[in-house]
Amino acid sequence: MEAIQEVREAIHQYGVPVWVAYVSSPTRNLVPKETMRELQASAKVSEGWTRQHDGRLIFGRTSADAVQDILFWAKEHIFEMVTVKQVAEACDVSESAARRTMKGRPDVFKKFGREFEIRDDQADRKADKK
Repeated sequence: MEAIQEVREAIHQYGVPVWVAYVSSPTRNLVPKETMRELQASAKVSEGWTRQHDGRLIFGRTSADAVQDILFWAKEHIFEMVTVKQVAEACDVSESAARRTMKGRPDVFKKFGREFEIRDDQADRKADKK
């Protein structure tokens, strides 16, 4: 079938997921789902991308590394008010990864509207003693 051959060539040349930009939607819809899964399973990953199930972000680091980078950066900026965008840019992670980390760590990031205050239990105790 011509559609399968066109999809196979695009996947081989451009990798996953970029190949989609080079094959029209009607052509993609002609390829059976099982065949599509097989073609994509053995395909290379497009340059600059990583597979989501690898536990990696687009920037090529594992999500655990990104969380550690954010928390390490936060320790250097205690009591500052920051936005998700500022944290993402400072730590070189996606905004969604920064947002997920900040919302998942209310002990470190206390939300005030659209901004978060960076907190530290030990620094809070020291400030209370003074």
